[in-house]
Amino acid sequence: MHYLFKIAQLVLQENNSADELLETGYPQEEIDYIFRLLDLLEQNGYKCNADARAEIARTMPSPGTRELEAEEWKNIIWNSLSVGSCEEGESYCYSNAQGFIAKALCTDMYNLPEGMVNPHLFCFSGMMTAHLYAFEVIRFYAKHYNELLPLVCIGKGGNKGLFDKVFNREQGLMSGTEYQAYLNCLCQLAPEDYVRANERVCRDMDTAGNFDEIYLTAKSKGLSEITAVLCTGNFSYDRRLLAEAMWRFREEKYRDVKINLILVHCPAKLDLHVPEGHLSEILLGYIAASLGPLMKDTISFDGRTQSDRPERYLIPGIAAADWSKFEKLISRFSNMGWPNYQEILYGVPHRLAVTNIILSDLYARASFTPEDYEEGLKIDIADYQQVIGKYQGGDFLQYLVKTPDVKYF
Repeated sequence: MHYLFKIAQLVLQENNSADELLETGYPQEEIDYIFRLLDLLEQNGYKCNADARAEIARTMPSPGTRELEAEEWKNIIWNSLSVGSCEEGESYCYSNAQGFIAKALCTDMYNLPEGMVNPHLFCFSGMMTAHLYAFEVIRFYAKHYNELLPLVCIGKGGNKGLFDKVFNREQGLMSGTEYQAYLNCLCQLAPEDYVRANERVCRDMDTAGNFDEIYLTAKSKGLSEITAVLCTGNFSYDRRLLAEAMWRFREEKYRDVKINLILVHCPAKLDLHVPEGHLSEILLGYIAASLGPLMKDTISFDGRTQSDRPERYLIPGIAAADWSKFEKLISRFSNMGWPNYQEILYGVPHRLAVTNIILSDLYARASFTPEDYEEGLKIDIADYQQVIGKYQGGDFLQYLVKTPDVKYF
C-alpha cells in the first residue's frame, strides 16, 4: 500500500469522498482501508496511546511493509545528529535541587572524566543496542582507571506499545521488561554477579520514571551524591534526555541526593542486526521520538517559559534548527505516539496527526518479529565478542584491561 498517508490527508483535510478519491486514481483497497481506520478512530475518540494503538492493530489488517530508500534516509539520519546529538565537551548549566548551579556534561564514551563522585553507569532507553555501548564504556573505564564501573540497568516495568509481542514472552533475551533484556544481554558478556549487583525492581512506566530510578539507586546505597553516567545507545537522544533530566532534577524530592549528570554520546552504527541497529521502521521511530519533544512544553534556561506546564529545557539553537528536514520523519514514522510533535512543528491537524501515528505504528508492527530481536541480539553479541574476545571466567577486571584497545563504535 503506497498512498495511505496521502489518502488520509485528502479525507481529513480536503473532505474528499471515497468516490472522488477513486476517480482521482487512488486504489480501492487503500481507500477502503483508510475509511475503515478512520471509523475506528472516530469510535475511540482519536486516541493513539499504547492501548489504543494495540487495539487498532488487533482490528485492522496489516498494511504490509514499505520500502525505505537508503540514500534518502541516510541524509535525514545524518541531519538528526545536528539537532539531537551532543558533541564531546558540550555542557549545560542549570539549577539543581540543592539550589546550586550544576553542569551537565556530554563526553565521549571512551574517555570518561576523572574525579567523578560515586559514578554509576545507567543503561536504559529501550534501544536494544544500549548494552553493547554500555559494555564499551565499562571496558575502557577499566582500561583507564583499573576499576569496575558500577552498572545499573533501568527501563519500563511493562511493555512499550508495539513491542508487546517481543516483551510478552517467558523465554528469550528480550522478555519481560527493558531492563531485564539489558541484564540478560550483559550476562552474555560479563559475570552475572557484576551485571546484577545493582538490580532493582523497576516500577516506573515512563521516561520520568528513569530519573526516579537514578535517585532511588543512590538512596538504596546510602549515597548523598552520585554521578549518573547515562548510556542509551541512541545517537539522536542526547539533547532530549539532558533537557528533561536537568529540568526534573531541580525538584525538591531530589534534594537529599546530589545528582551529577554525565551523558555518554553513543555514535551511530547502522550495521547491527537488531531492528534499531540498522535502517528500519523501528530506528526511524526512535529518532522521531527523540527529536519531536525538543520543541514541546519547553522552558528556556533564563526561566522565560514557552509552556504553562514545562517538561524540559529549551536547548540553545534548537528553535532555530531547520525542522523542515524532519517533516516526513516525524509525520510518517512516529510510531510511538504523541501527535503533539506534528501539531507543534508542522501545524498538522490533530485528527490527521493521530491517523499518521496509527499508520506508522501499523507499518512498524509489520516490519519485525520477535525472532528478529532474539536472533539479532545473539548475532550482535557474538560479533562483538569476535572483536574483543569472550569472557570465560576469572578476574573480570583483568579481562577488561587486557581486551584489545580497538574501539568498536
